[in-house]
Amino acid sequence: MLHAGLTGGVGSGKSAAAAEFARLGAIVLDADAIARELLGAGSQAAAAVSEALGPAVLDPRGGVNRAALARLIFADEAARLKLDGILHPMIVARRRQILDGLRRSSPPGACVVTEAALIFEAGTRGEFDCVMLVVAPEPVRRARLAARGWAADEIEARIGSQWSDARKRPLADYVIENGGGFEELRAHVAEVWSALKERAKRD
Repeated sequence: MLHAGLTGGVGSGKSAAAAEFARLGAIVLDADAIARELLGAGSQAAAAVSEALGPAVLDPRGGVNRAALARLIFADEAARLKLDGILHPMIVARRRQILDGLRRSSPPGACVVTEAALIFEAGTRGEFDCVMLVVAPEPVRRARLAARGWAADEIEARIGSQWSDARKRPLADYVIENGGGFEELRAHVAEVWSALKERAKRD
């Protein structure tokens, strides 16, 4: 079983790429969905985050209020680093559990694609057999985020918290360009998918 990471800066379109990989037959995992699971009401992660960052990040049920958490961590670098130190190891541990189950149940040549925004920033490159990077020009990314209703200061904070595409490109095994329309993205994903399938056969 091949385990490929899929990453990219906010607004790059990595979720659209992940959906396309799923359509082509990949088993897609979402690190953000794992985080949501971990931060649910009464969880160990929610308790640890509350202890580190204060009870204001919790919702009335005792889970983490992700909107409140985002406002805090993107305004406070120290808080963001605290959160990363708590959450990233938990996400990795949970993902390993899921992957162990998939290795037992999946057919030979299966490809798992994990969508995760901070593979390089979090130092988790070694968790993957290869990493794909979705890129788009920064003005395009900003326009996409603004179209979603994001405020300018929120866009600046999110982009500023992640490594630039120029820094990540040399570290990626495959680069998926997504500065144009969906058909262009689909073609690039299909090309990389063919390479992944060949790689999975060898593994």
